Amino acid sequence: MPDVFKDPHQRAPSWGNLLTDDGAERKGAAVDTNAMTLRELFGPDQRLVVPVFQRPYVWSEDRNWRPLWEDVTALVQRRLAGQEVHPHFLGAVVLDQMPTATGSMPARQVIDGQQRLTTLQVLLAAVRDAARRLDAHDKYVRALAKLTVNDDDMSDDLDAAYKVWPTNLDRTAFRTVMNGPQAGAPGAAASPGTSVIEQAYGFFTARTGEWAQDLADQHTPDELFDALVRVLRDKLELVVIDLKPQDNAQVIFEALNDRGTPLQASDLVKNLVFQKAEEQSLPVESLYEDVWQRLETPDWREEVRQGRLKRPRLDVFLTHYLTSELGEEVLTPELFLTFRRSVTNARMPLTALMQHLVGQASVYRRLTDDQQPATAEGRFLRTVNVLDANTVVPVLLWLTTRFDETDRAEAVAALNSYLVRRTVGRLTTKNYNRLFLELLKELKAKDDPAVVSDFLLRQDADSGRWPTDHDMYAVLCTQPLYRQLTRARMRLILTELEDALYTGKTERLVHDGTLTIEHLLPQAWESHWPLPAIGPDSAEARERRRTLLHSLGNLTLLTRSLNPAVSNGPWQHKRTDILLHSALSLNRSLPEQWNEDAITARAAHLAEAFCNRWKHPAGHTPVSASAALLPPAPAAVPAPVSVPAPAHASSIRSVVAGIPSARRDVARHIHEAFAQYADGRVLTVAQIAAAGTSQYQPGEISPGAVAARLRANTVDGVETVADSSPLSARRVK
Repeated sequence: MPDVFKDPHQRAPSWGNLLTDDGAERKGAAVDTNAMTLRELFGPDQRLVVPVFQRPYVWSEDRNWRPLWEDVTALVQRRLAGQEVHPHFLGAVVLDQMPTATGSMPARQVIDGQQRLTTLQVLLAAVRDAARRLDAHDKYVRALAKLTVNDDDMSDDLDAAYKVWPTNLDRTAFRTVMNGPQAGAPGAAASPGTSVIEQAYGFFTARTGEWAQDLADQHTPDELFDALVRVLRDKLELVVIDLKPQDNAQVIFEALNDRGTPLQASDLVKNLVFQKAEEQSLPVESLYEDVWQRLETPDWREEVRQGRLKRPRLDVFLTHYLTSELGEEVLTPELFLTFRRSVTNARMPLTALMQHLVGQASVYRRLTDDQQPATAEGRFLRTVNVLDANTVVPVLLWLTTRFDETDRAEAVAALNSYLVRRTVGRLTTKNYNRLFLELLKELKAKDDPAVVSDFLLRQDADSGRWPTDHDMYAVLCTQPLYRQLTRARMRLILTELEDALYTGKTERLVHDGTLTIEHLLPQAWESHWPLPAIGPDSAEARERRRTLLHSLGNLTLLTRSLNPAVSNGPWQHKRTDILLHSALSLNRSLPEQWNEDAITARAAHLAEAFCNRWKHPAGHTPVSASAALLPPAPAAVPAPVSVPAPAHASSIRSVVAGIPSARRDVARHIHEAFAQYADGRVLTVAQIAAAGTSQYQPGEISPGAVAARLRANTVDGVETVADSSPLSARRVK
């Protein structure tokens, strides 16, 4: 191994490089700085106490334990080979003197370096127990015991025996490993549920045994442990920075970083809160156990995705919490600074502030839980997760805190419609930060959930407008949504449409997220689905099929086993298998013929269901669930024909863009929809709505509006078919 330890302050590349400008190299600092071996630091009877508010032990094998062990064994190997061994620098720790009663054991608070100190104590305990197990001379066991156990017969505190005393969550595990070989069989890996401290002990115990066994042919156990213990005691150095009474421990804590694993903003927040609690002489231990400990569970440290990045869940919550409380944007790099300012300006006592924050954390966990109830709000919360719409969370946090579920239902429905419609319409999300922040400010000013709909309706720029039914029909009937949306978002839309198609007579099905998206007209259609004609219009027909292939009307949901079984087969077999095995409302009304006209008609029906599910307050003519389906026509009624759709989606978009917003003539639209057919021909209301006329583009008018005009019997040359379901009309002379 390269000789990199000649300079006692040279930093080892694997575990060193840890001294900062506030360490030993800084001149004129108001601190006492000393380089200490482990014997000098741990030898005297004293307690190094980790404050209750610091994070738990988080160091890991690959990043921390293994590099440390490799550095130690490299030094031991040099000693066994008779070479000179220089002190090895392990980094810096920052300590603050704690007040203690006269005659009691000295104690210092660990401001920075608790991960390092805990690791070293666990390493010493593991080597101590391995020496005992391998029958090394008892003097090596005693030498290491002096570095791990205080010996004060006058102390009545059983925990005073420990040189390092970790934070609350780690104390039980720390007692276990420091009291003896109780963390599992020697050399055995720790079980998955074992604490991180016990895993560290298991790692060092196993490595010590393997090391001794590998060198057993060359050295006796006493020779090995003599070299190992001497290196551990006298050749590992820490720079110990002792703060003076005038030093601000919180400021120094913020300036430093626990170098092995970077501190998160939430670590600084926790430290700040409890430092202030100590300054105010509040019961720190009980505040931690009764309030803050709920934020110490592993799931709060779990990293969650925020756009393209991952951050600890607690940091993400604190960002949303501060945004909701302050009504201002909180940037990730400024999270701690913003929190510190909010604490300084808070009008409530610190205890009440902590309780409020933890209470809001519980609300946040409910809002972001993967398992949501089958309620309108629960479905919306699942939608927020699928859409990755995190910018709306501060608004939800505020609404949930201020109003019960009934009172906020309209606001939640408005947010749901707004987000889903803009997502399906592929409208930009770049403005959402500013938009929802402005909404939050207005909500806080007026304290009324009705503000949400009014605010969203006022957004008229493309970056913020709320798409209308007119907009959605144009998208849903023409756009290749399967290509434009992620699979998760497309599955969400279809699942919600399935729910929207239920009637009072329909059994509700529980969807467990295992259904897959299927193209009714398969993507590989050439084998069993040839184009109807080859001629001058073949290019146009192919383009129309290409356009409609990935549109909403051609998509459905099937089980994972049914999907590949029916995927590319002819329609007669495919439809039979789907109707035999699928109970979904999306599939129960599939017609006997499946072509471009059928896709267009089904898209219009699903667009109607979409606009019913995600309503727009500007107006929508509701229809019954049965009218939104496409079941086969009754036997007494001649089978309706399909209304041809325009050949190109682009032509639809260009025409739709120029349609005036004024109300047009529904009766004339119905009359023109029948114009190309002979007397006696029957069309459903959905097929009439899907027709393109001089009054409306395909899908622009809802089937409900058509049905209302037909029931009024005011359209010349057209009459309704009695008792038809869905409602149908016949051309008459």
